[in-house]
Amino acid sequence: MTTLALALAWGGAFVAFLASSEAAILARSAERREAVARRIEARTDAELHVAVAAVEDLERAARLGALRVDDADAVEARFFAELLDHPTLDDVTLTHAGAEGLVWQTSVFRSSGDPSSAIWTRRIRSEGASRVSELRRRPRDGALLAAPFEREPGTPPDPTAHDTYEVTVAPGNYGRLLWSDLAFSELDRARPRAEQRVVLTLQKTVEDSPGHLSGVLRAGLLASTIDSLPRLGAEDVDPGGPERVFLCDESGRLLTRLAPGDALETTGNDLRVRPSLLPPELAEALAHPGKDGAIEAGGARWLVTFRAVPGSQGWRVGVVAPEAYYTRDLRELRARFLAALLVLTVLALIAGAVALRPVRRSLARVVEATARMRRFELEPGPTDAPLREVVEVMEGVERAKTSMRTLGKYVSMDLVRELHAANREPELGGEPVDLSLMFTDIEGFTGLSERLAPQALAVALGAYLEAMTSGVRSVDGTVDKFIGDAVMAFWNAPRRHPDHALRACRAVLACMKKTRALYASPAWAGLPPLFTRYGVHTARVLVGHFGAPERFSYTALGDGVNLAARLEPLCKQYGVAALVSEAVVAAVARDAGEGGASGGVAFRRVDKVAVKGKHQAVVVYELLEGERTATVEAYEEAFAAYLARDFARAAEILGAMPDDPPSRVLAARCAAMMAEPPPDGWDGVTVATTK
Repeated sequence: MTTLALALAWGGAFVAFLASSEAAILARSAERREAVARRIEARTDAELHVAVAAVEDLERAARLGALRVDDADAVEARFFAELLDHPTLDDVTLTHAGAEGLVWQTSVFRSSGDPSSAIWTRRIRSEGASRVSELRRRPRDGALLAAPFEREPGTPPDPTAHDTYEVTVAPGNYGRLLWSDLAFSELDRARPRAEQRVVLTLQKTVEDSPGHLSGVLRAGLLASTIDSLPRLGAEDVDPGGPERVFLCDESGRLLTRLAPGDALETTGNDLRVRPSLLPPELAEALAHPGKDGAIEAGGARWLVTFRAVPGSQGWRVGVVAPEAYYTRDLRELRARFLAALLVLTVLALIAGAVALRPVRRSLARVVEATARMRRFELEPGPTDAPLREVVEVMEGVERAKTSMRTLGKYVSMDLVRELHAANREPELGGEPVDLSLMFTDIEGFTGLSERLAPQALAVALGAYLEAMTSGVRSVDGTVDKFIGDAVMAFWNAPRRHPDHALRACRAVLACMKKTRALYASPAWAGLPPLFTRYGVHTARVLVGHFGAPERFSYTALGDGVNLAARLEPLCKQYGVAALVSEAVVAAVARDAGEGGASGGVAFRRVDKVAVKGKHQAVVVYELLEGERTATVEAYEEAFAAYLARDFARAAEILGAMPDDPPSRVLAARCAAMMAEPPPDGWDGVTVATTK
């Protein structure tokens, strides 16, 4: 144990060391991702600044008179020089317009997305009420005037009607630098969509030297240039690293391609990248643009960093990297340490197991014995063991089992189990619970006790009560107490049974069956059979521990208990073995199904009685041994006629059943009623005069 404790202590210290090391590593990884994001931000800003510088230089030259914005040839020459000086510029355009509309538009642009491609010029000018377009196709590395203008077919659209012009000259935007979002190049409008370039443009109004509006200056950058920025920026900081870097907008839509074949799609007014394959970690990161931290995707943990790109239209740089990349060395160290710790621990445990084998065997005996006692397997067991201390423990366990077996003879074992499971002592008091209660008594037991010797009487009574207890427990009932030869039992406490009324009825039938078997057995020693009466009622009563603080009795109290006790002596009045209340019949019907025979038990409605000491009447039923018979059906028909004051009809039906004790009782009552009819308002209630 000492070796194991030391191993655990070392392991705990190492785990703490790993946790602090991992936190430091992840902090450094966040710094590296932040550096990648800053580098990409700087590269993006630098690329965007190319267009900014070009526009501001040209606008300043026009304002100072160094560039005549009304001279298309001078504008073309200056734009041509700008594209030669800035390989990442795709095009520079000036839309020159006056109060009457377009004068001309000059665009100097690269013939393809390749920075080394030929530089062409397109000029659109007004010609009367129409417009013409001319194109100068210079050869690659051709001089400014290396090719003449050629007229293009068709009428070009009005450049002053394009968004890049109308939005820029709007009063709120006049004089401001305005970035567009990604869009297909206006210069490629005649090409198929698949061949059109995707550009990002910067616009600004331009004035001549007197300060009058001369048009709109526009510079464009190829989106392919933007595509390369994340990869180049990541390589600057972490060559060969695992970071996945991208540009997206504030809604999480991609601005840069993840693969060369990724397509573009129009979302609203914006042009965005639709990746052919979006890894799960990027999909999860794009679902929360701008949120840094850790995410779970593809069965792995990933770290995410976002940074906003200043001067853009809400663009963000995103960096996603696997956490395992940063912690791999730490994980290898942890695996080696745990392997070594495991080997040392196993060796220590083997040595300890060999030394402690006798102790372990003895303790196993103790554990097994206590486990059996917790399961209430209370049969006696051996107490021998190699160690004296263990022998003493085993003897203590056996004494405890003996005490529990003894206790179970006085109180319900279910109650003992409940108190044991709750690990608490009983407390004075009870709780309201719906119970089904049974009271029994033996007819003529006093005469039998007078004929038998005390010991013989004790043996006979013990055999009888054992049969009754067996019948009650066969349906999970609780024997509350024995009052001489009488038995009080109930159901639904301490163990809950929703069908407790049905169980109580089945218990009565089980007791009848078991006592008949007892009377027919040699154990009864030829004594005459006894006749037992039963009363069963269902009600909400108090059940719990009642008595003095030093001596409890687990029992039930309440008006329902008194009513159940009154039903048993009524059996003698009607000549039946078992009477149950209307509440029992209703509960059985509810729990076992509607019908005359519910859940294997059947009833006969016998009478409507106000028991001794009660004003409220209760309908009582005979619990039948077997199915309902024609006699039972006829009796209930006669009883219904009796309640309807048709005593003659009831007497006629009952007269055909002279051997049925309840029929004889009701027939005599009908005769009395015919001789002296009851007063108006009679409700058929019979008042019991005895308990």
